[in-house]
Amino acid sequence: MPLYTDSILDEVRNSVNIVSVVSEYVPLKKRGRNHTARCPFHNEKTASFSVNEERQIFHCFGCGVGGDVFRFLMQIERLSFPEAVQFLAERHGIALPVADAAVSAVNKKDMHNAMAEATAAFQQALLSSAEGKPALAYLKSRDVTLETIERFRLGFSPAGGNFLTALLQNKGFSVEILTDCGLCRRSEEGNRIYDYFRGRIMFPIADIQGRTVAFGARAMDDRPPKYLNSPETRLYNKSRNLFGLSHSKEAIRKRGSAVMVEGYMDCIIPFQHGIDNVVASCGTSLTPEQVELLGRYARDVVVSYDADPAGQNAAQKSLELFLAGDFNVRVLSLPDAKDPDEYIRAAGVEEYRKREEEAAPWHDFILEKTIREQGGIGDPKKKAMACSAVLPYLAMLPNEVERSEYVSLFARRLKIEDGNLLAELRKAARDKKDRFQQETLAAVDALLPAEKKLLQLIMGNAELQDGLLPSCDEDDFTGLAGEKIFTIILDEFRRGRRVSFESLGRWFGDDGEQSFIARLAMDEPPEEPSQETAESYLNALRKERLEARKKRIRDEIARAEEQKDYEARDRLYLDVVAVDNEMRAL
Repeated sequence: MPLYTDSILDEVRNSVNIVSVVSEYVPLKKRGRNHTARCPFHNEKTASFSVNEERQIFHCFGCGVGGDVFRFLMQIERLSFPEAVQFLAERHGIALPVADAAVSAVNKKDMHNAMAEATAAFQQALLSSAEGKPALAYLKSRDVTLETIERFRLGFSPAGGNFLTALLQNKGFSVEILTDCGLCRRSEEGNRIYDYFRGRIMFPIADIQGRTVAFGARAMDDRPPKYLNSPETRLYNKSRNLFGLSHSKEAIRKRGSAVMVEGYMDCIIPFQHGIDNVVASCGTSLTPEQVELLGRYARDVVVSYDADPAGQNAAQKSLELFLAGDFNVRVLSLPDAKDPDEYIRAAGVEEYRKREEEAAPWHDFILEKTIREQGGIGDPKKKAMACSAVLPYLAMLPNEVERSEYVSLFARRLKIEDGNLLAELRKAARDKKDRFQQETLAAVDALLPAEKKLLQLIMGNAELQDGLLPSCDEDDFTGLAGEKIFTIILDEFRRGRRVSFESLGRWFGDDGEQSFIARLAMDEPPEEPSQETAESYLNALRKERLEARKKRIRDEIARAEEQKDYEARDRLYLDVVAVDNEMRAL
């Protein structure tokens, strides 16, 4: 039995406009009957993601993902179907029934509430408790203002064993919820509960909506680890979050560019000084998912990692992901092995801005770093090693024209022939593994032309079903790529209901099927939405079916003649005549 009735789902779906929902995540442009954007689910240079306001559906012609507003939220927020329904219902004041199957969605709401309470408790401890004074003094010594502490909701976790656990339990949160959030742990014996974070400065990690989903925590003494992060939970996946993005996303979208840093303070201090398009990779190595997330807001990025060798190596590794994602990427290298936080506090934000503007294009950074590490390119061996070092980055460029230009640029800098470098590049490209490759949906392309047009016509103009479907039966659609959809349309019609693109999705939970429907809805429909046009497509399908049947009969006739079974052959000839008569009747 479904968790929510069709009437509830329709009420929630009809309460929102998919264009408004999607535009909160990606900037849409109106083009004809659709709104378009670069796809938020895969990296691309040309916009192939479309939203159809009339049918309240989306589809990407690049990676194939598609569906209704619920499906969009499931994909972009990593929600289950019940969670996506609840997400929209809460925003629009629609009461939902709570059933056993809804426990997961309810628990996730409790988890968000627990994390919000924990954030407030940690901040209160930082600003008002005696134990939090050293932590507050430390932040002030790093030039963090009170306004910034409040904006980023920085806090402190007291060293007592169960300060937070006891506080939140008194507020009604169960131990299970707190454990699920990564806020507390059980002792190995299982008889004691204790706080996960103790005696640390707390950096809340927020999702794109600004809700705390995890914490980064810095120790106030020498005990390891210096930084302790929340474990992964149902709210938090460290590979899919960027620290500070909820604060900087609008500035990034407006400027069309972002500054990528490594640590929490490297994000907080630049933001405090007006560099409001900065984000951090949550203290971990940059991941493809983080690059995809940033790509929803901008395609230009300045990598500003620590200036020490470890930071520069991390910057070099990040280029692999950004280039594969078709970003325009530059690298900011600061002097004296400083990180962005230290440099701004020492030299001032204007000097940092100047260096940001002068950040080296990725190819200059790679070449200079490679040549420096090789000790020059004065002999053939060093030149060959430098060539090998730059080839992987050339091979990652998705645009052939751009790749050709960089081949010439690198060849000139390395003082080798373009053709030699190009030959090596082709060899490297054959071995390249594109980590952003997506499986594309080919099911719609498998539809017969008449099959596709008929589906578009009768679902886009449901009133045509009244004149067409009474003369149809299951045999008309047996064996077709869209047989399952036709069967649903026919069954619903016999129950007195019409099926449209908007309502069809409730029968399909699979991502591929949802994408199939969305792609079908997004493709250009037939020019003449008339009863005659629908009948002509149906007749074309029937003719295709009869042609296939006729071919099978002729194959049987050939086998009968080989076996000299002339009686069977003659019976089969009569079947051919019957098929021909049916075709003439069409």
